[in-house]
Amino acid sequence: MNIKTQCCGVALLIMLLVIYSRQRKLELASGRIFRVAYFVTMFCLGMDMLSIVMIVHQVRFPEFLVYFVCKTYLVTLILVGLAALAYVGTDVCRQQPAYRKQLCCYVVITALISILIYSLPISLYANADGSVVYSYGPSTWVTYMGALFFIIANVVTLIAQKGRIYERQRRAVIIWMGMWVVAALIQFIDSRLLVVGYACALGISVIFFQFENPELHLDRKSGLFNYIAFTRYMEQLYGREREFFVIAVLFENVFQQDTHLKRAEDAVTEFADLFLKLPGACAFKTMEDELLLVFTEQACAAQAWEILQDELPARMEQRKETRCIPDLYYFKNARCVNSDKELLELVHYVRETKKDVLTTSFQVVEEDVAQEMFSERVMTQKIREALAEDRVKVYYQPIFSIKEQRFTSAEALVRILERDGSMVPPASFIHIAEGNGMILEIGKRVFEKVCDFFVREELARYGIDYIEVNLSVVQCADVGLAKDYIQIMNRFGIHPGCVNLEITESASMRAKKRLIENMQKLLDYGVSFSLDDFGTGQSNLNYIVDMPVQLVKFDQEMIQAYFTNDKAKYVMDAAMHMIHGMELGIVAEGIETREQYLAMEAIKINYIQGYYFSKPLPEQEFLHFLGGQKREGAWGI
Repeated sequence: MNIKTQCCGVALLIMLLVIYSRQRKLELASGRIFRVAYFVTMFCLGMDMLSIVMIVHQVRFPEFLVYFVCKTYLVTLILVGLAALAYVGTDVCRQQPAYRKQLCCYVVITALISILIYSLPISLYANADGSVVYSYGPSTWVTYMGALFFIIANVVTLIAQKGRIYERQRRAVIIWMGMWVVAALIQFIDSRLLVVGYACALGISVIFFQFENPELHLDRKSGLFNYIAFTRYMEQLYGREREFFVIAVLFENVFQQDTHLKRAEDAVTEFADLFLKLPGACAFKTMEDELLLVFTEQACAAQAWEILQDELPARMEQRKETRCIPDLYYFKNARCVNSDKELLELVHYVRETKKDVLTTSFQVVEEDVAQEMFSERVMTQKIREALAEDRVKVYYQPIFSIKEQRFTSAEALVRILERDGSMVPPASFIHIAEGNGMILEIGKRVFEKVCDFFVREELARYGIDYIEVNLSVVQCADVGLAKDYIQIMNRFGIHPGCVNLEITESASMRAKKRLIENMQKLLDYGVSFSLDDFGTGQSNLNYIVDMPVQLVKFDQEMIQAYFTNDKAKYVMDAAMHMIHGMELGIVAEGIETREQYLAMEAIKINYIQGYYFSKPLPEQEFLHFLGGQKREGAWGI
């Protein structure tokens, strides 16, 4: 009997089953449909072999049974086509629910074709030695037409839904259908070659090795599910209405060395057994130093959170050689974002804004954190559009010299305008621009506008000696800062003495070496520097000693405390005495009343800045203010 190819197909499918059953599997919808297609194909091969046996020995069996078995084999070929179509449509249904109705129509068509196959007559042939065995007649022709229909339906779906089907999956199904067509043609041309069933087995094998092999979803080193598995699983979860819950475990190296990622990856691997045994958890290694635990049951997530808080610190203490400290974040509502990409974005956002690199931290992340992230995304787009449409403006707040009794300088303050002319509050975009690096472009734009304004309007005619321009922490750490700013000054032809750059204490703390290099180049060129916001955060006179600044600006909070707190007054008096001893100028910010002005004058503050004189003004209002003061000699004192 000619069943050698069928036996090979069965052996191949059994081998796949052994491989498949021994691997950890991620429960995916496509995997479930694949298993259905697998068993349909196995059933098809079984019926193919049984039909050959019955045709060869048909005299030994009742005629109706022989015909029933042969027709059932033909029906299984149609079922294989339907299974292929269902497999192709797994992800399409999730993204396009209306496609489910189309699949239901295909099921109805399958039922109608099956009824025709069973209803129409079939003829059977077998030669004397059983080497040539085949069926023919109306029932067989309906099978060929039905198979052709499903092949065409599969191809049309693969083309029409290309963007909704994974490329590897699409390629594998195309190969499957191609094998089926070639096998059908071969068997049609030479009826002795019964290869259709074997082609179905080969097609299932291609699907398995290309897309459904569980090993494709596993990280070989840790045994956890990998990033590919994470994206597929998340797409499935976000396609459902049910809630799910996520615990992010993020490893940070205590010593930021070149081996950081390797050590963090080692830590993930060493603790993999802990993550794998958590009840109800799917553990995904999404980066070398990051893994996510996903739960579909809140009770399991809460239990895992308790287990991790108990066991992880103890294990870290035992394995100090890893030199990694994990931060854990519990997202009680992972549906506060809309996709796997947004979830990872939220994890990374939390990592940057909430982490504590000194100790293992366990933090519950509420939905409002996601809203913060989305707000930052909106603001980032606003900044990008404002830069493109030249809606980044510079306002100027005049600075009064007590000694010269005139306005000698001004601080340039960045403002962003909405399209309707309203102003975006600086506090809502500055920190975001620093976080995403756009502050570099904003800073350069502001500096260009300041240089252009100073030269174009000849501010020296108004008594303005220089303009103070703020540098953010990110700018201070930029290796190209000095070069870029010198090129801008050369382009506008502004004297470097007309520019004073303000740095903050936090800048000198975080990027001191790079900052000193930039400062030295600019100092050599002729630019002066101020230390801004003195009196906030980590105030330390050592920064004044270390930084080559010419001015120190007392922060508004420090100035206000001077008038309300005796201790603050003594601290400020002592700091001011030492600063004057170093022959540096002092600017008092935030002066709002005449009494405050007179008090600053009495303690020999050099410069006054604040609403007592003027709020920050756009260019033309600033010029009008300076012109009016110059004509009237009215300094508001």
